[in-house]
Amino acid sequence: MYISRYNSVQMKFDLHTFKGKVEETALIDSGTTANFIDYRTVARLQLGTQKLNQLRSVRNIDGTLNWSSDITHCCDLLVSQAGKQERTRFFVTNLGND
Repeated sequence: MYISRYNSVQMKFDLHTFKGKVEETALIDSGTTANFIDYRTVARLQLGTQKLNQLRSVRNIDGTLNWSSDITHCCDLLVSQAGKQERTRFFVTNLGND
């Protein structure tokens, strides 16, 4: 783990896709109520997404609406930790520098 120049705690991890394994960086304990993935990562890794039945708005920590607009898609990924796998939903959005 390390502190980035944006004062966020990040950790490197291996992401396995049908095309192979790539090293990625995760933002740790950001205080969010859900899991998010940047749209550029989804496109670069060619991850499958699905359209949400209902739009999901994103609010910043100060309660204002996030400038990146409503979330329209998500992707379900298998997350492995300590030998356990769990299907986890990630909402696709613009995470900016994180």
